[in-house]
Amino acid sequence: MKIVVLAGGLSPERNVSLSTGTMVAEALRSLGHRAALVDMYFGLEDYRGSLEECFDAPISAAGKKISREAPDLEQVRARRKDKSGSLFGSRVLELCALSDVVFLALHGPCGEDGRVQAAFDLLGIPYTGAGSLGSAIAMDKDLTKRLVSDLV
Repeated sequence: MKIVVLAGGLSPERNVSLSTGTMVAEALRSLGHRAALVDMYFGLEDYRGSLEECFDAPISAAGKKISREAPDLEQVRARRKDKSGSLFGSRVLELCALSDVVFLALHGPCGEDGRVQAAFDLLGIPYTGAGSLGSAIAMDKDLTKRLVSDLV
């Protein structure tokens, strides 16, 4: 199975997401899957191979080291070559469309608020986890508590 592990993004939890993504991609490969680890925010801006080759590209061990400090998101933005305001980096959506499924290893608002899920729903890209509406509602903790309080 071809799986894109989408990690990183642009949130204060970026470092944790990259670590999660690295470990998930390694685990998927150990189970015989072809897994491509991609940083949602930077995408493939420095990658020169074919998209198909991404599923077998080496996985950097750098993601296993989590900094205790939250990333400076302005510095992260400044490192992006295309300076686009998009959540998705270069060729991310193309790569995701080639996969059988996208494993969402994103943490924080950029991956848990339903925007990524809504984009994938519109593009017909299958992904793991909750859908766009459930994700959006769950990001508002107060609203979620009020919605489920009658169920408990």
